[in-house]
Amino acid sequence: MAQYYIGKNNQRLGPFPLEQLLANGLTPDTLVWCSGMPGWQKANEVPEVAVLFAPQQPQQPAYQQPQPGYQQQGYQQQGYQQQGYQQQGYQQPGYQQYGYQQPGYGVDYKQQMSDQHFAAYGYRPQIEFGESIKICFNKFADFTGRARRSEYWWFYLFSQLVSSFTCGLGGLVCFIPMMAVTVRRLHDTGRSGWWYFLPLIVMLVGMCIFIPLVIAGDINKNDWMAGTGAIIYLVSLLVVLAISIVLLVFCCQDSHRNENKYGPSPKYE
Repeated sequence: MAQYYIGKNNQRLGPFPLEQLLANGLTPDTLVWCSGMPGWQKANEVPEVAVLFAPQQPQQPAYQQPQPGYQQQGYQQQGYQQQGYQQQGYQQPGYQQYGYQQPGYGVDYKQQMSDQHFAAYGYRPQIEFGESIKICFNKFADFTGRARRSEYWWFYLFSQLVSSFTCGLGGLVCFIPMMAVTVRRLHDTGRSGWWYFLPLIVMLVGMCIFIPLVIAGDINKNDWMAGTGAIIYLVSLLVVLAISIVLLVFCCQDSHRNENKYGPSPKYE
């Protein structure tokens, strides 16, 4: 017996037998799919499911005593054996009868629902938590392309949870993919990935000035040099803080709707 899935609110429900679809919230515009169908379709576009929405015909009263000549004038005389189930394809509902050439052909449910969402709203639904982790580890050291907000922030949450539960050791595993997805997130807003490395550069420059001045001031007993080094170090910290806030704002911004030099938009493609 064919088992059908129902797509509602970007979730797949089922499987259900045909006779239980209406009880599970099926409407003519609900997306349905079963093994053998090439893709998700609206319920009223699938013939064997559309029958469920047809008005029910009143049942004929049962006759306990058939009229004389019933067998002679019955199904055989009316030609029901020639026009019956085998010719109509009822032994294989929904597959060869309706032109499905590849029974059992698998479909990407999430892609089908994503396409439906894109057609209705003009953008792709947000990436889920598990999907974000999978994408970021598959692109472990990929600093090219673009990453939308949901991909970045879900993986940021994951890296923080891993670091918290492993006392920072697990964060080392997420360090490179976190760096890569941040660069791709900046690309998604149309900005260079070098913004991510700018705080590190400022800090290194500040340290390179601070340390020699402190050492020289200590050797020469010159408090002015040591104080100047401390001021430069403090200024570099403030600059790093300001840049970090700017990076946070960048990562919170929406994707560019159109293709930029880093690739097509993963949200508004």
